[in-house]
Amino acid sequence: MLIKKIFLLIFLIASISYSQQNRELALTKGGWSGGLAGWLGWENYNTTLNLGEISDAAKVDGFNFIFSSRNGSIVETNGVFGFDFQWRERNRTITPDPNPNNTSESIDEKVWFLGLWARYYIPFGGNFAMFLEGSGGYASYSQKNETITDLEYAYYNNQASANGFAYNGGIGFSNFVSQNVAFEITGRYEGGSLNGENENDSGIKNDLNVKLKNIFILFGFQVYLR
Repeated sequence: MLIKKIFLLIFLIASISYSQQNRELALTKGGWSGGLAGWLGWENYNTTLNLGEISDAAKVDGFNFIFSSRNGSIVETNGVFGFDFQWRERNRTITPDPNPNNTSESIDEKVWFLGLWARYYIPFGGNFAMFLEGSGGYASYSQKNETITDLEYAYYNNQASANGFAYNGGIGFSNFVSQNVAFEITGRYEGGSLNGENENDSGIKNDLNVKLKNIFILFGFQVYLR
């Protein structure tokens, strides 16, 4: 029994040491890190608006996704500095229920971001590490709203756009499965204030301000090369 315990202890120590070697070699100063992360989701739900004696019901369906690529140089052990690119999009189609006039409203919203990025890893045992990161740069927002109906063949189009400074702050965890690859999960907060204009189907324009206050969960991987 004692021999088995000794062998088990040796195996655990060897496993931990090897895992730490993966992480330490990946995060040694002088290397490069780049990867992809994101999220993909679908929406499908019904809404009912009570207007007193009548109700207005509709069906909503669509999709949304977030794509992020963070790439940089390992400027010091456990520290990375580089660029952050993020693209997110949300598309929804709203149809009345029932829908005698064959009416549909589509909403297409896009936001892209490009900025400087920094991340610092905090090892906490084995092949795992926690990291803190932040980025700041330029963001662009656009939204297109179209309504089509058979009633008098009406068509309505509304477009909005804005841009300005935005930032991201995040915390996450990495699992270094080898010296060159780590899988990770990141919790991110997106903030910023973008200015632009909104134009309706009559060509009337109005000033627009977009406040970004979003929280995302991203799943992905990073590659580490020397």
